[in-house]
Amino acid sequence: MDKNTQEAAAKRAAWVRKCIYFAAGMAGLLFGLDQGVISGALPFISQEWGLSSHEQEWVVSSMMVGAATGAIIASFLARGIGRKKSLIIGAALFIIGCIGSGMSGSADMLIGFRLILGLAVGIASYTAPLYLAEMSDKDARGKVISGYQLMVTVGILAAFLSDTAFSYSGDWRMMLTVIAIPAVILILTVLRLPDSPRWLAAKGRFEEASSVLHSLHASAQVAEDELHDIKETLKVKQAGWQLFKTNKNVRRVVFLGVLLQAMQ
Repeated sequence: MDKNTQEAAAKRAAWVRKCIYFAAGMAGLLFGLDQGVISGALPFISQEWGLSSHEQEWVVSSMMVGAATGAIIASFLARGIGRKKSLIIGAALFIIGCIGSGMSGSADMLIGFRLILGLAVGIASYTAPLYLAEMSDKDARGKVISGYQLMVTVGILAAFLSDTAFSYSGDWRMMLTVIAIPAVILILTVLRLPDSPRWLAAKGRFEEASSVLHSLHASAQVAEDELHDIKETLKVKQAGWQLFKTNKNVRRVVFLGVLLQAMQ
């Protein structure tokens, strides 16, 4: 491979990775936006509809109920139809949930669309870090996943700023609807991205996995080495449930994570 070809391959790989990181960042941003936006909108919704405390609780917490369900569904989606299509479904649900929430005519409708938003959050929060981990360089995975978490926080901040801007007019519908814009950007970006090479290899589609890896690496040898590593790891039987049953440290970590979420 001559120098010009190597440079072109390196530029192509860098561009593909930037698009992947951008898409995953948008997924994190949407997670944060949907978490934070309701705090600014709820006072105006309650005033307009005269919501009781119980109804307000459901408006807020319905998204978390949907998110828990979405995370479970996402594990089957990501394994069955792939990370890319799962992200597309999550982005589509974001758009439906945002627009539907902004157009709701009653508390029950709003709760229903917030449940749909929760499904989107659950799917995105499971699939985006998984997709990132499988598409990024080995040495950069920790940094990339941390970037996703940072975007969640940025999304919460952006939601507070957006709520502040619309609070002067009291337009809670626009508060809830405007966050559909990042979801549209996300779905348009993901449509241009390749599927995860690990998922392709798990489905026996090794030629497609090799093609994706070559688009991610400037060096053909690095791409072939990574494909070999993926094939080797796929031969190892996953024993997550067995570890949970037999290893008290694994159980302790899981319960700690659940406890932190419950407290939050």
